[in-house]
Amino acid sequence: MFSTVELRHIRLCLTKQLAAGRPELVKLDEDSDEYMEKANDLMMLDRIIAKIDREQA
Repeated sequence: MFSTVELRHIRLCLTKQLAAGRPELVKLDEDSDEYMEKANDLMMLDRIIAKIDREQA
């Protein structure tokens, strides 16, 4: 589907997005809908990164 170089670039971009999203999550109220949406988005990014890692192993 994607070449190794493309997957590496996608993984890098997702890792940067994940790293940038974590500090934003800390600032949100844990009971808010926005917090839940952000947390779910970050978990999904983490899963995609793990899947790319498995594919490249």
